[in-house]
Amino acid sequence: MITGPRYIEDAAALVGGNGVRLLRNGREAFPAWLAAIEAARARVSLEMYIFSDDKIGRRFRDALVAAVRRGVVVRLLYDYVGCRETPAAFFDGLRGAGVHTIAYHRPRLGWPRLWKLWRRNHRKTLVCDGRVAFTGGLNISDEWLEAEAGGGGWHDAAVAIEGPAVAALEEVFLTTWNRRARKRARLLPEATASVPAGGAARIAVVANSELRDRFAIRRSGLYAAHESQSRIVLANPYFVPDRGILRALMNGAARGLDVRLLVPRVSDSRLVDLAARAVFEQLLRAGVRIWRSPAFVHTKMLAVDAEFVSIGSYNLDHRSLAYNLELVVNIVDAPCNAAAVAMLEEDMAASGELTLAAFSRRSWFVRLLERCAYALRRWL
Repeated sequence: MITGPRYIEDAAALVGGNGVRLLRNGREAFPAWLAAIEAARARVSLEMYIFSDDKIGRRFRDALVAAVRRGVVVRLLYDYVGCRETPAAFFDGLRGAGVHTIAYHRPRLGWPRLWKLWRRNHRKTLVCDGRVAFTGGLNISDEWLEAEAGGGGWHDAAVAIEGPAVAALEEVFLTTWNRRARKRARLLPEATASVPAGGAARIAVVANSELRDRFAIRRSGLYAAHESQSRIVLANPYFVPDRGILRALMNGAARGLDVRLLVPRVSDSRLVDLAARAVFEQLLRAGVRIWRSPAFVHTKMLAVDAEFVSIGSYNLDHRSLAYNLELVVNIVDAPCNAAAVAMLEEDMAASGELTLAAFSRRSWFVRLLERCAYALRRWL
């Protein structure tokens, strides 16, 4: 049993002996994911909210099919709504090639089943041979390719993990997978082999479930923020926080901490942007510093002090809190924290810092729109 340091609410979930590496944007993440799939010899477990039929999506399709031909058991769990623009033939081709493929919450007739369309699987994880795992905010889509490669140039982050925490990540995947898969495609978590140590990082895998622990990720992030002693650095693309999260940030600034927030100037949802702006003025008045990036920062990251960093799929909005399946890895490791903060500071340097004087000059009409959007936050 590892004694939990500050920042970790549930000491029992903390697993030591892990190697962890930050992957910045699709430029670093996609080659690492593809290399892991190509090196797999036993199994690949892939869970993805968006899997597009585009340039990068077809590269991953080909890599999964090639793995099956080598005798690897490949399991793919994709979200039906997240992949609504991907042709059904794309996934039918994967099934025909031998990839065990399941659509999460495909619509069915009847009110209880149609209601499931509101509850999505927003996780993004890849586990190969039970020895290396990846998770973060990136989906498999050209938006995450760099602009010079013909992509959208979205900024994001993922981590590569080697060590005992890999088993915890795969167990989360299998818990969801086994409820939907045919018997021949199931794999019990206890049947997977133990993973040797891969480094010195301590990691807690935190995921919510379909029926319980809806607040687990939020609670773990708030716990770390409350334990902070010097800084809180936060990046999130859909920043529509509830009152508890707002209080944690403002209380941190009131305690004299360096509290910084990075958001995109414009996301892919105008309504969410308005709702986010509704809380900026009170944060600025409390001493929180805010940067708005001209690039679409899709990064979901929380760095606290010099040791703790949380990276995953979790947006700071009501949908992630109440309806989506989400996952983060809470990492206690000074080198990973330093790399994460350096990444965010590089994005901040290319962004504009929002000042209270400038932001308070917006019109009463814009303020009204912001308040109305924030009032709708439970439905965004």
